[in-house]
Amino acid sequence: MRVDVHAHHYPQEYVSLRAGFGGDVGAAHQAPGAGVTLDQRLELMDRIGIRVQVLSIGAQHPYFADRSQAIQAAKLANDAYADIRHRYGGRYEAFAAVPLPHVDAALAEAERALDTLGMVGVNLGCSIAGQALDDRAFDPFFAELNRRKTVVFLHPIGMGCGPLVEQLGLNFPAGAPFEDTVAALRLAMTGLTVRHPDVRFIVPHLGGTLPFLVQRFDDSLASRGQDKPAEQFKRMWFDTCNNHIPSLRCSRDTFGASQLVLGTDFPHVAGERFDRCVSYIEDSDLPPDEKTAILDHNAQALLGLRDR
Repeated sequence: MRVDVHAHHYPQEYVSLRAGFGGDVGAAHQAPGAGVTLDQRLELMDRIGIRVQVLSIGAQHPYFADRSQAIQAAKLANDAYADIRHRYGGRYEAFAAVPLPHVDAALAEAERALDTLGMVGVNLGCSIAGQALDDRAFDPFFAELNRRKTVVFLHPIGMGCGPLVEQLGLNFPAGAPFEDTVAALRLAMTGLTVRHPDVRFIVPHLGGTLPFLVQRFDDSLASRGQDKPAEQFKRMWFDTCNNHIPSLRCSRDTFGASQLVLGTDFPHVAGERFDRCVSYIEDSDLPPDEKTAILDHNAQALLGLRDR
């Protein structure tokens, strides 16, 4: 079953509420496929053989300093996703939004979303309200996700790489892969993936720059007497949202085909680029069994969708 783990949907009521709380909502309206309805999206999915899209809030997290605002926004997003799940008979699944940095509230909402609403995992930003994922304040949250063996889909939040990148409007085209890189490196280097080994992280965009730089990271850390992060990366999953065959080969060679899962980033990737999210894997020189695993098996097994 072909499952797209990297897809977004921005319910209008959530966008409006978030705007009222002072949140940036530009991405919800500027995406090339933003005007495509959920019904029309099914036609696009059918055309390239995608059976299920797993929806997430992407960079539009409910990370508000005001606890009540964060809770209200997370609940609204998750209720909207739950309604979509039921209305579309399994064609759409969802990763839950959580009201971090408020750990107690995030624990309660994760429990509701996973146990009552039937979400297949949790969506987290590559950082949380200016704090790193490995901040010890979040340890109780990750401990519970570890107990549940939860799938966590990471997503950049548009922090960029400083003013030289921001001036050219490249916070997402250039900055996002570096957010992916730094988030995964910190998970590995700070011991979070060792403390919570059963949290199953999906890193987007083929892992950012990790496949290209993994040997450099390993050599540098070895000289400092630290464990090599490459072994921790092999316990993560990486979505294929990239559309560049040489990059796909590099990620396969670095992480293994078993750790790659299909991702499209719809509606931010739309039109011919959306089709190419599948066709570039099919057109690659990977062995047929590896293409089949990446496109049709790995995500289904990871998310437990065989049981659904």
